[in-house]
Amino acid sequence: MNFLEKVKKRMEIVSNVLTIGLDTDYGKLPPHFPKNAEGVYEFNREIIEKTKKFACAYKINSAFYEQLGPDGMKVMIKTRDLIGDLPVIYDAKRSDIDSTSKAYARAAFEFFGFDAITILPYMGSDSIEVFLSYADKYTFVLCLSSNRGAADFEYHGTPPLYLRVAQIVNEKNKKYGNCGLVVGATVAEKIREIHEVANESLILVPGIGSQGGDIEKVMNSVDGRNLLVNVSRSIIFSADPEKSSYEYSKLLSLR
Repeated sequence: MNFLEKVKKRMEIVSNVLTIGLDTDYGKLPPHFPKNAEGVYEFNREIIEKTKKFACAYKINSAFYEQLGPDGMKVMIKTRDLIGDLPVIYDAKRSDIDSTSKAYARAAFEFFGFDAITILPYMGSDSIEVFLSYADKYTFVLCLSSNRGAADFEYHGTPPLYLRVAQIVNEKNKKYGNCGLVVGATVAEKIREIHEVANESLILVPGIGSQGGDIEKVMNSVDGRNLLVNVSRSIIFSADPEKSSYEYSKLLSLR
């Protein structure tokens, strides 16, 4: 079963597009967890146990595991195993020249066993195609981000750079069928415009919760089945992750 099939099946089961981000910063762990790789693993295990019944997918942000060195990377692999058959996105934002991208793709898909990855498009089309050659996997290409610094590059040009990225992704999707986009929730007003350019792409939307994205605007932008909406800190570091994941699942409902 490829990534899109997994996502479609999971959407049918949970009737929502909630993607839970395991951005587990060891410095923010509750007091009863040690501030190390072991603590991150035990925290993740508890979070997954409490939220799995509500999640459409999970997203693991590599940076929070890399910062802990080899032990952190082992925890990332073990966390991926805890999630099991649910769709899991490797949020690594990798991309480079052809040979380096091959190594990144091999690590993400063959070694770590992730179902999807986030990448940056700015090295060009050839750096993207390496990831797309894994037919059963999925690649989310950064299109328009939530941070204020996005204005430094992503809006430049005619058409603006973010639309050029969407155009290229649309071209790749016609050939490969497994190329999506990342669009921040704080720029929800751009989602429809981007979707119209790349209407076969699944859009991963980070930025809900702590970053201030508006769920209603996101869910009203396009048919929800074209979205995976990520919520990280507002669930995993909430006082009651189970309750928070349930509440977000209702806000991100497809019913």
